[in-house]
Amino acid sequence: MPTLLEKIEADATRWLGQSPRRPPNQDLARYKHFLRLETHRLRMLHRAGAGGRELCQARAAMLDVLLRQILEAVRQNLPGEGKPRLPVMALVAIGGYGRGELNPQSDIDIMFLHDGDMVAGNRAHPVLAALADGLLYTLWDIGLKVGHSVRSVEDCVRVANNDMQSKTSLIEARVITGDAVLFHRFQNVVLAKCVRDFEDAYIAARVADQASRHAKFGNSATMQEPHLKNGCGGLRDYQNLLWMAYFKYRTRSLADLQQRELISDRERRQLEQAYDFLLRVRNDLHYHVNRPADVLTRGLQATLALNLGYSDRSPSRRLEKFMREVYTHMRHIYFITRNLEQRLALRPQTGRLPSLRALFRSGRQRVTQQTLDGFKFVDGEIHALTPRVFREQPRRLLRVFLYAQQRGLRLHPDLFQLIRHQLLLVDRAFYRDDHVHATFLEILNQRGNVAPLLRAMHEVGLLGKYLPCFGRLTCLVQHEFYHRYTADEHTLVCLEKLDQIWDAEKPPFNNYIEIFQRLEPPFLLYLALLLHDTGKAEPTAGKHAEASCRLAQRVAAQLHLDPPATHDLLLLIEHHLLMAQISQRRDLDDPAVIRRFAAKVETPANLDRLTLLTFADSMATSETLWNDFKESLLWTLHDRAQRLLTGAPEQVRLEEKQREALQEEVGRIMPRSFTDEELRAHFAHLPSRYYQIHPPREILADLALVHRFMHHQLAEEDRALEPVVTWHNEPDRGYTAVKICTWDRAGLFSKLTGSLTAAGVNILSAQIFSRQDGVILDTFFVNDARTGALVSSESRDRFERLIATALTGDVNLPDLIAKQKLPPSVYQSLEGEHLPTVVQFDNNTSDTRTVIDLETEDRVGLLYAVTRALSDLGLDISLAKISTEKGAAIDSFYVNELDGAKVTAPDRLQEIETALRAALSALDRG
Repeated sequence: MPTLLEKIEADATRWLGQSPRRPPNQDLARYKHFLRLETHRLRMLHRAGAGGRELCQARAAMLDVLLRQILEAVRQNLPGEGKPRLPVMALVAIGGYGRGELNPQSDIDIMFLHDGDMVAGNRAHPVLAALADGLLYTLWDIGLKVGHSVRSVEDCVRVANNDMQSKTSLIEARVITGDAVLFHRFQNVVLAKCVRDFEDAYIAARVADQASRHAKFGNSATMQEPHLKNGCGGLRDYQNLLWMAYFKYRTRSLADLQQRELISDRERRQLEQAYDFLLRVRNDLHYHVNRPADVLTRGLQATLALNLGYSDRSPSRRLEKFMREVYTHMRHIYFITRNLEQRLALRPQTGRLPSLRALFRSGRQRVTQQTLDGFKFVDGEIHALTPRVFREQPRRLLRVFLYAQQRGLRLHPDLFQLIRHQLLLVDRAFYRDDHVHATFLEILNQRGNVAPLLRAMHEVGLLGKYLPCFGRLTCLVQHEFYHRYTADEHTLVCLEKLDQIWDAEKPPFNNYIEIFQRLEPPFLLYLALLLHDTGKAEPTAGKHAEASCRLAQRVAAQLHLDPPATHDLLLLIEHHLLMAQISQRRDLDDPAVIRRFAAKVETPANLDRLTLLTFADSMATSETLWNDFKESLLWTLHDRAQRLLTGAPEQVRLEEKQREALQEEVGRIMPRSFTDEELRAHFAHLPSRYYQIHPPREILADLALVHRFMHHQLAEEDRALEPVVTWHNEPDRGYTAVKICTWDRAGLFSKLTGSLTAAGVNILSAQIFSRQDGVILDTFFVNDARTGALVSSESRDRFERLIATALTGDVNLPDLIAKQKLPPSVYQSLEGEHLPTVVQFDNNTSDTRTVIDLETEDRVGLLYAVTRALSDLGLDISLAKISTEKGAAIDSFYVNELDGAKVTAPDRLQEIETALRAALSALDRG
């Protein structure tokens, strides 16, 4: 049976090998047909399950055949009388094409290598120019993207020594056709003048480039949307290893590295399988999007999983299995190549990577040489005195990490590899060893220096072996839209964020130093963070916190924690989402909210722990979603709950003093045209949460807004009901803040949101404040609904006209909104998929009001559709907590019936949910 290459050669002979040959520009149809035929053959080969490398090599081989055929046709049709002297030249593939690895949409890079005799000054000889032009124009005409250069051997040396990327491309050069002697000379000269004596400089440059690349594309091999080429553990890491190996050992073979005992047979196989798998995934990505692409976006993951043979009926299970395999292979490439880099003593001098080389902070004292417990400490590294060190005492598997932590040392790569190969020693006897458990808790008790040890233990496989419930999180896909990482990586980043607090000098981390320093014992919080998401790996229905508690109960028994510690551990895990939910979605001025929260937390110590856990969890989820507003809400909840838990009346007085001091400061900077009575009224009529989040200058601006509004009541009777509106651009944050002051009235919030939508404005979030005298101060954070830019002056004017009419007259907002050509859901644009709508009712948080929680895709007009539906149902909205995260709306509405009663009847609750879903469906239909 003929090989694939033989089939390609046969097709080339059939379609392109006619004699005599016509000029290529007269034979474009045949070249296009050949290219289309072979491209289809390769696509079918991929669909039949061809390996990633096999397909990429086949495409490179196919293009070799095509280029040889075209170049020969150009040569046979060179202009001029007689047979012109042909240059001494070679057509050379470089870069990925030179490696013989081309994904379906990858560009090709070629070089016309000549001996220097065919160039006059900076201009190529006519014959060389004719050959190059004839080939290049034909390739472009048939639809190929081609990078090209025309160089002599000397040119190559000069270019290579001026640019690392060019040097890398040239060392992978491969001759397609032409003078073999010239190409051989090129290889020898490049080796002599560009590689030899440049080893250290090249390797240092490659390591620096890798560090920079990782920082740019995410310092983790388990990003939610991995970059297949440049991410941690991507294709480039594998290639980078071979490039460095070539400069170090003049080899591009993993087998050679194995013979040198730099990697094991298992590691070699893992690298080869991982590289082939990622190439196959990239092939399918190229076929699916029909363009060069490297980012495995969430919207494409389920489709590619199906294409690549993951056949579970459940789309989510299909996606989980596929992405888990992606992450597993990327971790193998990342860990093995990084460990080999260390074994070759090739460590980056700058940049932070979550690795053993960054295991401990610089500046710690290192022991020059010392021997202890089977280990030798030399020049900041721990070495094993004997390969039997762990077989002699398995408990040393954990103890070595304690030594590293206590002495500020790192594990030598050989020791790291030895641990990886000794994990079978973690057996039943190991689990029953009290010394092992004591060592683990001692590691967790080293406040501010825990995460690097746990990350190293996880990377070597020990952490998951010792705590199987955590091991099951490895490469586990998290379906929540707001997560950046897999479940295991998210947990490790949580621990890193907690560590950062210890010696932080800048906000927001340094705001938590005081409660972190007084926390005792530290291990309880670290253990809670380590276990808080373990329930996500359990195949059980319900909230993951419940499953995490069950698993934590077993871990507590394994570690022999006493009953009080076990109780607090389970409390933290059970309520690890509670503080964020209450601070951001509930009314913190409602005493019942604080009372019920404090009852669940139980003690001031648990309150501090939960505050730290909430902050670390939030920062690990996404630092960009954390802001001063959320921080102020978290501390407000902490301080008020602490007041209840400690029973300290001075806390009440302290808040009063802070408010009095704030009032004095505003009075000091207040213009003389404002009266003291206005100032006192403003501070008396607003809830305390207003003062928690507004500095003096903002309060003064609000006071000026109220002053203008009140002036209208006295001076302009015909404008008494019109609101006063101010606008302020925040270009660094990407939004415009619009603030409205007017009288409160039925349906006001719905009219405000409807007028904004009808004016072509998209609402991102809102802050709602009502004064006791009936004046409202509502702030909306908005952008242009079509472009996402700051709101234009035209849209501002349109809104002000609309809201004035809506509040004082009659305007058909639904018709105006329907005329807007609104963009699709922001979430769908970002994620390529739908976010299910969730409607929940809470009648426990507040004694007097019902809370409606809504999570759905953010759309332009969403708030108006929801608030109008609630208003049409005869519900009064007294408070709205509005936020948008990554295209998802997370909103809470405090409502009452018109008679002031809570909404409790099941039929009535169902009616509300049905109306809300209908309003959202109508919004989607436009």
